[in-house]
Amino acid sequence: MKYITILVILLNFYVHAIKSSNILVFVPSPWKSHIIAFQPLFLELANRGHNVTVISKFIVKDPPPTYTQLIPSYNFDIDGRSDYLFRERSMYYSFIEDPITRSTILVDTTHMFMSDPVIQKFIKYDQSSFDLVMIEPFFQECAVALGHKYGAPVISIVPVTPWISVSRWANNPADLSYIKDFMLDGGKSLTFWERLANSFIGFYSLFVEPITYLPKLENMMNTYFQYPGYENRPTMAEMLKNISLSLIDSDITIFSSRPYVPSFIEVPGIHFRPKKKMDKKLQEFMDKANTGVIYFNFGTILNVTSIPKPSLRILINVLGRLEQKIVFKWINNSTQDFPNNFYVNSWLPQSEILNHPNCKVFITHGGVHGIIETIDAGVPIIGFPVFGDQFQNIKISEENGIGIMSNIFTMTEETFEKEVKLIINDKKFSENVKRMSSIFHDRPMSALETAVYWVEYVIRNKGAHHILRSAAVDFTWYQYYLLDVIAFLIIIVLFFVCILYFITIRILRLMFNLFHKQKTN
Repeated sequence: MKYITILVILLNFYVHAIKSSNILVFVPSPWKSHIIAFQPLFLELANRGHNVTVISKFIVKDPPPTYTQLIPSYNFDIDGRSDYLFRERSMYYSFIEDPITRSTILVDTTHMFMSDPVIQKFIKYDQSSFDLVMIEPFFQECAVALGHKYGAPVISIVPVTPWISVSRWANNPADLSYIKDFMLDGGKSLTFWERLANSFIGFYSLFVEPITYLPKLENMMNTYFQYPGYENRPTMAEMLKNISLSLIDSDITIFSSRPYVPSFIEVPGIHFRPKKKMDKKLQEFMDKANTGVIYFNFGTILNVTSIPKPSLRILINVLGRLEQKIVFKWINNSTQDFPNNFYVNSWLPQSEILNHPNCKVFITHGGVHGIIETIDAGVPIIGFPVFGDQFQNIKISEENGIGIMSNIFTMTEETFEKEVKLIINDKKFSENVKRMSSIFHDRPMSALETAVYWVEYVIRNKGAHHILRSAAVDFTWYQYYLLDVIAFLIIIVLFFVCILYFITIRILRLMFNLFHKQKTN
């Protein structure tokens, strides 16, 4: 009877501990890799009994009963933009084109999906009650208005290392001398030219965006987020400063070490899902690869068919004459133009492939999820970065000794074959990545457990301002940089210098008069 009583008490505690809440996840953008990375979190929250409503273009098959999906109706041809992405970049891009792209093209894309009829109907007419709102601030900061609509705390999910535009609202440190913008090509330590480019982007974000980019987002909020009572809401900037928590899809043990305010929580590998059985044909292909497997995948945004034809021919020719087997992600399942040692498919279970004991090399574009997955599995890489954070991801991986950075536009058959053989034959690459894998796994909780804990913490406490919000958020820019203190000290110093000056002049005059009087006598 005693044990039954204890069991009842424990069950009662458990039931109360998982009291269900209503959670809105508003992630309507077309950037698939940004959204699917956090889908395991949304699903886990639903599995724990929370009612999760997700507004996303990317459907989850067979979700839990408490997982509701609202699918926008807009069409976005991501493949049609691969040709634009597959072009060689120059320093000019970092200095000029990248900041302008953020303030124009990406904002125009946000206009496109925010004006979607399904989204507009939900924003204007939904009368649900939510205990928490989750948004992605990747050029869609205007979505923070949903926190005001529902009177709920807001959590932001950040798909890359936070840049200044995200960091500014929490006053997260962003020292331009070593904390890189996510689009910069630099590694861990920046050269003079990289620091110059980083400073340019940083000053643009700090001083130009507030008069160009942010007003566009404010206007977008006023246009697309109209609901009963919206007229009296605070400014977008004020609401962004009140975001309770930001979940960061990055890792300082893999990428560059940097400081974070308490409200910025890293959750690297949050996209990991339980391993599944591979397709039987693929499983047999990899099991029989006695000399090893080379895995080629350029992610969800880049269409491999947009690779310049000479470069694609080099890739296939070199890989085709190797003794290793090749698992190659292609736009369709046709293997007509591929050598016999290729397994080609339009969808491949990346984590399962990388964790197969015969997988020896991963050829990647350098997306953050691919880098984290390859370190999780302990597989070295050859990286062909194309855009965004891919350049610094690959460069840092090269500095960590776990891979080689190559160039899809300038490579030759000789250089590429040399790189592949170096990665396979030089054991230092596999040793380094296995050491990093061990470091990566040495943490008290998984990324998913960490994220769930903090999400439920924000729900339980109706926000996290009382513990996680930096006092610096309420400072003006001159207070944050101590300019008022510096000005005060300068005034004090000048005051004493002036006093000293007048005292000195007075003493000199007295001495001169005394000397002159003595000389006259």
